[in-house]
Amino acid sequence: MEILKHEFEKTVLWYIINDNKKAAMMLIPAGMEDKVKKAWEEPNGSFDARAKYIHQWGIGSLVHISLAHHPKISGTMKFSQSSNDLIFNEQKVEKGDDCVKIITQLVSEEGYSVIHTVKKYKGYNAFMVDCEFINNSKRTFTIDMITSVTLDNLSPFQNDDAPWKYAFHRFKGGWSLEGKHICDDIEDLALEKSYSACFVESEKFGSLGGYPVGRYFPAAVFEDKEYNVFWAVQLAHNASWQMELTRQQDSLSLSAGLADCDFGLWYKDIKPEGHFKTPAAFIAVADTNFEEACQNVTSLGNIACDEYGEDGLSVCYNEFCTTWGEPTQEKILSYANTLRNKKVKYIVIDAGWSKDCYNGQGGNGGWEINTDIFPDMKQMCDEIRSMGMIPGIWFEMEVTTSGSPYYDKKYDNQHLKRNGYVINIGGWRSFWDFTKPEVIDFLTKRVIGLLKENGFGYIKVDYNSNLGIGCDGAESLGEGLRQHTEAVADFFAKIKREIPDIIIENCASGGHRLEMKMMGLSALASFSDAHEADEIPYIAANLHNLILPRQSLIWAVIHKDDTEKRIIYSMAASFLGRICLSGDVDKLSCDRWEIIDNALDFYEKCENIIKYGITNLYGGRGNNTRYATGTQAVLRKTEKEGMLVVHAFAKPSETFEIKLDSNIKITEQFYNKNVSVNANVIKIEKMEEYTALAIKFELEK
Repeated sequence: MEILKHEFEKTVLWYIINDNKKAAMMLIPAGMEDKVKKAWEEPNGSFDARAKYIHQWGIGSLVHISLAHHPKISGTMKFSQSSNDLIFNEQKVEKGDDCVKIITQLVSEEGYSVIHTVKKYKGYNAFMVDCEFINNSKRTFTIDMITSVTLDNLSPFQNDDAPWKYAFHRFKGGWSLEGKHICDDIEDLALEKSYSACFVESEKFGSLGGYPVGRYFPAAVFEDKEYNVFWAVQLAHNASWQMELTRQQDSLSLSAGLADCDFGLWYKDIKPEGHFKTPAAFIAVADTNFEEACQNVTSLGNIACDEYGEDGLSVCYNEFCTTWGEPTQEKILSYANTLRNKKVKYIVIDAGWSKDCYNGQGGNGGWEINTDIFPDMKQMCDEIRSMGMIPGIWFEMEVTTSGSPYYDKKYDNQHLKRNGYVINIGGWRSFWDFTKPEVIDFLTKRVIGLLKENGFGYIKVDYNSNLGIGCDGAESLGEGLRQHTEAVADFFAKIKREIPDIIIENCASGGHRLEMKMMGLSALASFSDAHEADEIPYIAANLHNLILPRQSLIWAVIHKDDTEKRIIYSMAASFLGRICLSGDVDKLSCDRWEIIDNALDFYEKCENIIKYGITNLYGGRGNNTRYATGTQAVLRKTEKEGMLVVHAFAKPSETFEIKLDSNIKITEQFYNKNVSVNANVIKIEKMEEYTALAIKFELEK
């Protein structure tokens, strides 16, 4: 057994290569290398039907792949002949100023190979991984499945099948219920080892269609409870995906990639000299806690975020929860006049501004300005800019809806089809085919052109239906979907390329596109469609393990009859990400505005913590999002400072404490009546229902 070792600040990568040149990768927390059991050093035992335990260990694979002409095993496309035929050829390391690449080549006698690439960026405790399939033969290969990343040999700190020692963490999606964390013991998933392990068992899950966040987020964490080690994975892909947790004899295998032929009707033909690169995956390991493993992964989003060029955590105002789909030029200017000196940077017009539009979303597709309600859009934008703010506007550019002249049979060939029929959701929404050059030309004129001509500096891109499992246009429905969604991503990039200063908001009925690929193409994202609900802080806290708070745009809807308690509750929730004001801003009394102004001052002082901190959750909140109970205390901190945001739901928790490693000094407070500090202990007294507070503090050495 050969081991190629690569040491980084907090993680060691082991590539293990057996005598048959099969290769697999391990992520090990730095300092724990001596605890790896090296299960390969003990020979596998002989079959005994009455034995409680037989040592059975296999190396796994650096990449799992299944080609159509090869035999599979029962229950999964992993561990197929296609994977087994790949052997280690070479590995090279490329070192740059900010990034180290570990490039490993696997080859087969049949003429196909895979390039497995791991990227480690300076300053981050996580890795980007992808795989590239290359056809060096004279025949066409059909890929039925290929993983972006595989972590086999979980856990390397156990030398047997580890009963009652493993847990698996996932995150549920759901409209206005985003990000709920669920945890299952391996036994509850029926993935304990059977007496002979002759069948491979898998827990396969994912999302299908144009909503990458469906019932699950593309994220998971495997936990070794005995050694307190957590392996986290996120997949960056804006269409159908899958993850599989597979029992492989004594150990388990966690993989992520495109939804395969069985699960997502995806297969891909690769002609001679052709190649195919998988979506990127993001991975990390931590021996501290679950949250740090998750947020080590999400922290890699800062690379794209910093490159995007967004300045600070600028506040947005969106009029949707003010006009509810009936904006006018007069109303927008009234709101802008109210907000001109209120630390608000973006004034965003939401649905209802376009010609032929009705009820906000009906009649959309042509994207021409309704001059009856916006007689001079450019003049309005110029006036907003003269007030020191930037105008923004909403589009759902990927669809046409009933009532639009483009929702018509004569445009059928420019819309996505499945089995020859135009895909229609709800009887009134269809989808432009972004692989068609004429569609891109049309939207370039109607979307990018409108933004340029009128001086908009912000675009909210919404997407309010899932087109389903796939579409025509390629060798499989799944590949048709992948090519279409890749073209959608390219159009997002085209908007930014043609308008370099534009701010793009990623929205899909709230949080259905909260994945790393779309987040990397956007400055920020709608965290949820929970516009005014009591559970806003609950959902916002969930998302700290899945996206960067600096990109999580959280609604703070304020109405003229809101109580002081309600406004404090709403504004404190928005500290858990980016502030998006809405509501009756032009009708609020001075005392109500004083609370909002105090909130904006506090938020501004916490910018560095929101952008670069690590979050832990305390307080014992209940598990029902809609009817939340208990108290939620979100502690986010860097090495030098921190922020605590506390919300009491129904039946708040009794007094509790949070103990840190350093002494604490409170430097800023937002309507704090219940939090005190003594040395390194924060004490939260029992609070009234539906109240909130926040503090900012320094960590003393």
